[in-house]
Amino acid sequence: MDLDIMSPNLLTFLSQWSQLAALWAIGTAILTILIHIIFAIAVYRDAVRLDQTRTLIIAGPMIWGIATLFGGVVTAAIYWAMHHSRLNPDIPIAPTETTETEEA
Repeated sequence: MDLDIMSPNLLTFLSQWSQLAALWAIGTAILTILIHIIFAIAVYRDAVRLDQTRTLIIAGPMIWGIATLFGGVVTAAIYWAMHHSRLNPDIPIAPTETTETEEA
């Protein structure tokens, strides 16, 4: 009976496992880069549109786009919170009253 710890079967398994882990890491990195690029483009386009109607907070469209390219979803969420949520005093308060409908 062979009691060798590093048997050929174990070496083959570890080699395949490491290849799968490397492939997973590469795929995750590519997906993350794509998401960062997509969010950066979206934030840049929105910032250009908003810059025409009101003043952007902290930076201009190009800086927001570059920041989102490096910061990703977190930076895009900060941008949204500063420019599209109630944190921005330029956003009007929507009426919260509901209208009564006739009951049948």
